[in-house]
Amino acid sequence: MSGLTAALELQRQGIVPVVLDKGRAVGGRMATRRIGGARFDHGAQHFSVRSELFARRTRQWKETGLIHEWFRSRSLTQQNQPLEPRHAARNGIRSIPEHLARTLDVRTSTTITHFEQDGTAIIAVGEQGPMASGAAAIITPPLPQTRNLLSASRFPIADDLMSMLDGVDYDACLTVMAHLTGPSGLSDGHLALGDGPIAWMADNQHKGVSAEPALTIQSSPGFASAHLEDGIDTWATTLVDHATPFLQTAIAGYAAHRWRFSQPRRTYDVGAMSLDLAVPVVLAGEVFAGARIEGAFLSGLAAAQQLLDRM
Repeated sequence: MSGLTAALELQRQGIVPVVLDKGRAVGGRMATRRIGGARFDHGAQHFSVRSELFARRTRQWKETGLIHEWFRSRSLTQQNQPLEPRHAARNGIRSIPEHLARTLDVRTSTTITHFEQDGTAIIAVGEQGPMASGAAAIITPPLPQTRNLLSASRFPIADDLMSMLDGVDYDACLTVMAHLTGPSGLSDGHLALGDGPIAWMADNQHKGVSAEPALTIQSSPGFASAHLEDGIDTWATTLVDHATPFLQTAIAGYAAHRWRFSQPRRTYDVGAMSLDLAVPVVLAGEVFAGARIEGAFLSGLAAAQQLLDRM
């Protein structure tokens, strides 16, 4: 979301951006997967809106039918506030970044190992050599991956900045995508659990994402931390067993996915961060503007503006 938002804003200002994404599809944790006739949001499940900038963009998505209101609830950190609308994408959460990417030069399955500077240009280098070059760069992965990129690039980064990047840990999440034999029976299509191995369950059919009964089960941070390196069958079976009593129909089969960088435990709410280098380089992502989809969007806008100021 941060990278695509920044690229669109730069494009609007007459700059030609190139987006490099190591994933097989755009979106990162805004991920949707199809298995047979079922479709699952298996990363981010929904989003809310608090800023006017994101509200304007959200209204545009509503008008085109891209998103709809799924349910309303209070934020865990704002229990004294009114119920917030929770928005979902009709064709899966990944359809939002796919919508953003449709006019951009996006190159997926492209892993950057490091950057090199050549005069006024910055070059993205992969295992097979240079992949793209430009007058500036915006870097948006989770901070542990960003730090590794900066170290491998041998940029002259101040020790206090490196310590700042090292100061952000992430909760992991283990996710099961379960086929059901019939409707889940979950009230309002979702269930948040406070104790045990499961944090959240979502009915993708109720959400409008899947034509067939399809349940997403997401682990608690504690369970993910304890079992992140275990074999998939070990932890997936546990999550399925704990989900079953809450369902009115049986789980017929499942697939699973590990998210190593699901949620940052702290954020630096500065929008984006420009590095003090000869070539403009800006760091962005939800960790710089609140650990939410909206934060990633706002960080992308901030990164584009900082880059325009430098250029």
